[in-house]
Order: sequence, then structure tokens, then C-alpha cells
Amino acid sequence: MEFIQVCAGLSFKSFFAQTFHTHRLGFLVLCASLALLSACATQTSLTAKTKEQNWESNKAELEKIHSWTLQGRIAVQMEKQSRSASLQWKQDEEEYLIRIIGPFGKGTIELNGNKQSVSLRDANDQLQHAKDAETLLKSYLGWYVPINGLHYWIRGLPNPEQSIETMVLDENSRISALSQEGWQVSYGAYMKVDMPYLPRKLEIRNQGLKVKLILRRWQPRP
Repeated sequence: MEFIQVCAGLSFKSFFAQTFHTHRLGFLVLCASLALLSACATQTSLTAKTKEQNWESNKAELEKIHSWTLQGRIAVQMEKQSRSASLQWKQDEEEYLIRIIGPFGKGTIELNGNKQSVSLRDANDQLQHAKDAETLLKSYLGWYVPINGLHYWIRGLPNPEQSIETMVLDENSRISALSQEGWQVSYGAYMKVDMPYLPRKLEIRNQGLKVKLILRRWQPRP
């Protein structure tokens, strides 16, 4: 009855006009919503594509760095033990010299080598030799990080010799998280050094081991 009374107060033409206007407005709102969703999806796709393109550009710049000198700190947490030391790394093409300067309870140690062989010099000037740095570090310190992988990770690159399990890029198309060789690498901060941005803070995790690196001084060379 109420509907009939309302209709009675309106001419058929007015009633039809109001009804058409209401449905037309709803249709326009629906079209606008669909257009917005489509635009958002397109924008998301374009953003992902642009981020990937920017990453390839960043990657190309980082791969030009074959030699460097860096200084920083290294902190190691293993089970209930936590220790830290100063870190110096000099890379000259394939040759590297890495100094870990106490207090790890062992004094200063030096790793000098390449992909074929490595030597470790301890605080007592005693030399040990092995085919890889991991064997020496595990034997002498009781823990290790994969130096061949770190050679790339420390520059903000994945190791091309290993498959990438996961890799996440930040809003600036730099790696924020990476998984390779059973290791999880996360990047807390980058610093601008000449053209490319290089890692300033990174953390490397494996079962029962967490290694934090804070890099204060980068001197990259082509």
C-alpha cells in the first residue's frame, strides 16, 4: 500500500525518470569501480616489470666491481655464544685477504686465498692450508660462512654459481632478502658509494648460526 501511495503521488513519467536515474547512477559507480580495479592491476604489473628492469640495471653496475677494500664489524651468534670482531677485506680480482681482528678468543686471523686454495695465519703466525676457507674457519673458529657466496652477497648480488631459492627486491630494486645454498641473507641498509649502492648492513643465517656484518667503509674498484 505504501508503494502504491508513493506512486500515486508521482506521475508515471516522473517515477520512471527517478528509477532510471537511480539505476544509471549505480551503473556508473560500478563502471568506475571496475575501471579503478583494472588501473590498479595494470599499475601493479607495470611496477613489477619496472622493478625487474631496474634490478637488471643495478646488477650490471655491481658486477663491474671486481676489486675492493672494505672495513667494518662482524658479530657471530652461535647457540648461546655471541662474539664480535673487526673486519677488513681486500679483494683483488680473484685473490682476497680477509682479516678478522679479535676478540674471538683467538686473536687476529688472516685468510689469504682464491677459489683454488686458501691459507689461514693465526695470531701466533702459524699457517694452515686447505682447498677452501670454510674448512679452515670451521677447524679454527668452530663456525664458518661460505666465502665464495659471501664474495657476491657482500656486494648485494646473488651467487651465480648457485641456484636462487628466493629473492626479494625492495622499492629501490635492490635485494632485501635472498636464500641460496641453505643460507638466508637479509639486507638491513645500503650506502651510496660512487654510482652503485652497496650493502651497509647484512645478516646471514643458517641452522644454529647468525652472522651480522656492519660495513662502514667501502672502496670499490673495477
